[in-house]
Amino acid sequence: MQNIFKIVSQTEAVTINTQNGQMQKSTLVMQEVGGKYADTFVAALIGNQVKFFKGDIVWAALRFSCRDYNGNTYQDITVQDIVSFSKH
Repeated sequence: MQNIFKIVSQTEAVTINTQNGQMQKSTLVMQEVGGKYADTFVAALIGNQVKFFKGDIVWAALRFSCRDYNGNTYQDITVQDIVSFSKH
């Protein structure tokens, strides 16, 4: 999914261990541009970290995936690409 979003919030980056070493990960809450009740997504931003601020306008490509764990199904949303239109 590719769309224009408004940043609602971002968590502080944390270091995670992977099979290839360590990476940085933060969580972005993004709302589609288009109104107060537009859809909101929570997505993982993995790799090189950029600090976004509430209200920043970005274009993002999101990847949706599902996995089964202990009989439950979980959905993951990952930011594949992101471009900010906001200047700080």
